[in-house]
Amino acid sequence: MALLIRDTEIVGLVSIEEAIAAIREGYRDQGEMPAFSAPRLRIQHQDRRLSVHTGGCHGLGVSGAFLHAERFTYLGGAQQYTHIGKRVYVTYNCDTAELLALIVGSPPLFSFETVDEAMGTETPCTSAVGTDLMARKDSRILGLYGTGRQARRHLITMAAIRPDIEEVRLYSRSAENRAAFVERMQPLVKARIKPVDNAEAVARGADIICLATGSNVPVLRGEWLEPGQHVTSIVGSNKAVFQQGLVAKPRREFDDETILRADRIVATLKDQAIQDEQGDLFQPVHRGLTSWDAITDLSQLASGRVKGRENDREITLFKQNSDQGVGYMALALLIARKARAAGIGTEI
Repeated sequence: MALLIRDTEIVGLVSIEEAIAAIREGYRDQGEMPAFSAPRLRIQHQDRRLSVHTGGCHGLGVSGAFLHAERFTYLGGAQQYTHIGKRVYVTYNCDTAELLALIVGSPPLFSFETVDEAMGTETPCTSAVGTDLMARKDSRILGLYGTGRQARRHLITMAAIRPDIEEVRLYSRSAENRAAFVERMQPLVKARIKPVDNAEAVARGADIICLATGSNVPVLRGEWLEPGQHVTSIVGSNKAVFQQGLVAKPRREFDDETILRADRIVATLKDQAIQDEQGDLFQPVHRGLTSWDAITDLSQLASGRVKGRENDREITLFKQNSDQGVGYMALALLIARKARAAGIGTEI
């Protein structure tokens, strides 16, 4: 029998570290069997959007789909959600074709959020997988752009993979938002959170630079980068919005110079960037500044087929350009197993 699992039932069931490890295993699996997965499918009409992430992990014996719907607006140069539906995992045993679980809602992984706030909690865990495999092990300073939901979560996941981080330099356009972020998040991390009033100050001297914004325009300039740094960026695509004429340009979170300065570039899935014409990667390739052959998929990194960096002076870049079905299914399998062991969920 399959389990119906609600997000309200699994508070505290899965730790941040367990979620990151499960998602990493999903991408490792994808590296061994890339055909058992597909880029995210997204349909959209004006501000109404439905996304479906399909994937299978042959080694884990799981496959299925992850679905979510939302409405949004673009105000002040940033994307804001106006309506968000519950996310749903549909998870199968790919060896027997039996339905394993239906999980309603993203897992509530972060202690500082309510269950109702737990939308998209998987994204920072995928960011952590790529960052962990690429950033220097001796990283001590985190530069963080953004003060919203994903910035708060990325602070926690970056601290989880690099517990020796001592300082977090924080920037967003609003001084009020920076102050609120520090008040809310400082008690949760041992590193000192230091708000700064200009974007360049975040990048200069940082070991890890994390872009966790809702921006439509570049917030990081490549001229600020220094040898040995790692950059992680999460902004995806606004292709449909751009095609409808609702915004003037494709979405970007860093400029072309960032691509030129990077010695090593990894995407969650470059086919996703091609399909969605995601500005941070698609535009530099279109302009001849790099090539798709020069960009590696996270699955290749997680499966050990390529290295995250060759030395401590390389500038590395991880474009977390879309969570993939393989990561969701690996996480869903972990949740389903732990829920069944704990007697959580309803048999269906």
